[in-house]
Amino acid sequence: MLSESEIDLATVAEMCVSGLGVHLEYDRAKLDGRISLDRPGNFTPRELWDVFNRELAARSLASVQPPGHAGFKIVPLADAASTARVEAPNLSGALAGYVKLVVTLDHRKAEELVEALKLALSKAGGQLTVVRESNALVLSDYRPHVDQALRVLNLLDLPTPAPVTAEVLVREIAPLSMATLLERVVNTRKAIGAPLSGTAIALPESSSMLIVAPAREVGWWRATIAEFDRPEPITTLHYTPRRFGLAETARLVEATVRREGQPPSQWKMVEDSLTGTLIITATPRIHGEVQALISRLNDVEEGPRRPLRAFSIRNRRVSDVLALLEGLLDAGVLEDPNAPVETARPAEAVQGATGPITRQGNSRPRKGAEVTLAADEATNRILAFGEARVLDELGRLIEEVDVREAQVLVEALVLSLSESKTRELGVELSKIGSRDGRSWNLSSLFGLGVPDPSGSSIPAQVAAGASAVVLDPGEFSAVVRALESLNEGRSLTIPKVLVNNNVQATLDSTLQTPYASTNASNTVATTSFGGTLDAGTRVTVKPQVADGDQIAIEYTVSLSSFVGEALSAELPPPRQENRLTSAVTIPDGFTVVVGGLEVETEGEAESRVPWLGSVPLVGELFKDRSKTRTKSRFFVFLRCNVIRAARFEDLKYESARALDAAGLDDVWPTLEPRVIR
Repeated sequence: MLSESEIDLATVAEMCVSGLGVHLEYDRAKLDGRISLDRPGNFTPRELWDVFNRELAARSLASVQPPGHAGFKIVPLADAASTARVEAPNLSGALAGYVKLVVTLDHRKAEELVEALKLALSKAGGQLTVVRESNALVLSDYRPHVDQALRVLNLLDLPTPAPVTAEVLVREIAPLSMATLLERVVNTRKAIGAPLSGTAIALPESSSMLIVAPAREVGWWRATIAEFDRPEPITTLHYTPRRFGLAETARLVEATVRREGQPPSQWKMVEDSLTGTLIITATPRIHGEVQALISRLNDVEEGPRRPLRAFSIRNRRVSDVLALLEGLLDAGVLEDPNAPVETARPAEAVQGATGPITRQGNSRPRKGAEVTLAADEATNRILAFGEARVLDELGRLIEEVDVREAQVLVEALVLSLSESKTRELGVELSKIGSRDGRSWNLSSLFGLGVPDPSGSSIPAQVAAGASAVVLDPGEFSAVVRALESLNEGRSLTIPKVLVNNNVQATLDSTLQTPYASTNASNTVATTSFGGTLDAGTRVTVKPQVADGDQIAIEYTVSLSSFVGEALSAELPPPRQENRLTSAVTIPDGFTVVVGGLEVETEGEAESRVPWLGSVPLVGELFKDRSKTRTKSRFFVFLRCNVIRAARFEDLKYESARALDAAGLDDVWPTLEPRVIR
């Protein structure tokens, strides 16, 4: 029982240690002074311990129980959080005046409750740390404040009710625009302290809004959407871009102003290239954005740089299109008729690295068509550098020029017919004898193979044809040979080639014959390869498709052949060439016949013994005669088919016919795995 109203603080500490039966470490100097009790009478040890801890808090001190210690220790308040041990979540067994514990949340996120818990903790000694990985909080403060924070957690860490999902149809405004308006309203409510838990998601594909919110907020979301979903007036205005081109300004307006999912009735833009204006039908809000954008573009000061644009060429060669465009630009096609007249500047001479370079002045009578063109052969594009207006007109001009040209399938049939007939008849005689001890021999030899009269046997015949041999050994021999040769030949060549309109195609089938070259010096003669001489068939065709699929064809047919043997190894053989060149216009699919090239040769040869060969009848025994007749004819058929199908169906059909004729499939070979042992 305490009868005094004031008592030393150190005495109170000793009484708490004695009553609670605990060990307490403290600096007696820090417990100097007396305290006033709120009432006289009996105090239990726990009540006296609470009074003692309140006095410590008033002096910025705290009683803590360090980790691994059974007793307590009085430390400054600044060191209390780092010195105190971690207590159980329900504070069972915690007796220290300053406690620390870890609380795991079951339903709410730890960071959501930080602000509310700070209100329950003391400003001087309270500390709060969020552990996101485990969704937990580390609390440290005087015991009464910690108890208060735990009661707040029990009230706030409650299961969140399941949100309600509802779809609301939007009729008069785009879902994305509605989502933007609702986002502004929600941010404003949050700024004034009335936040919402739900959200609204735009569904452009179904023209509706998807609401995800607690049940108590669904009504507000529906009412707000209904309030905003009202029709806006639609107007049509004309905008004239003055600083940049019409096409690029339209693309900028499309990307900047137009809303994804905008109802077609509230947005429409037409590029009027005749007047250089944009015709836009939209709501007043959209018109305001368009006007601000056009004004900003028109107010941009013109700088030294001009736009660079690349135009892809899809159907023609970029060099051909570039040459055509340069010709049109030189003719003033893209000049601005409203631009002021500008006088031509004289030519200017500049000294370059390799000599003077002349720069021509602007010889065009009007300003506004200055543009620089370059061809990118690698990507088949045209690079244009100039004013935006000119680049827009240049793009439209390229679309008109870059059209796919018709292709022509050229088929050539070259037919060669040859006939030859050779007839040979010859007699060889040989007579030997002796008189008065003298031997003599008389012969008429033409290379038919007469046996030696001095022999006693007939040798084997080596010459072709009908042969008759008479041999009187020691007297004479005679050979009669007759040969007739008949040859008939037929050569057929059918090449095909696909060629662009107004482009020359060449079909060659040639044979190359080599010949030698001799370089003689005073000591050594060197023989080397001298070159080749070509002979064969060469067909050159240049088709041009006119109106109605009429095809004008310029063609050249050249037929050459070797007509004999070379006189020596150093000289090429003789060569004969026949050539036809003409031009004709035929309908698509018709055939041009180039025929009648006929060459006929007849020759007779006779070898005879002088005087004896001229004697009638008897002279036939002293002759060798041959008669040759050759005839060759050439025919060339040219057929041109126009290939115009957009997806090349006609070319695929022609290719399939050729594959069928060759017995091939129109697919790539199939690769199959094989086991290699």
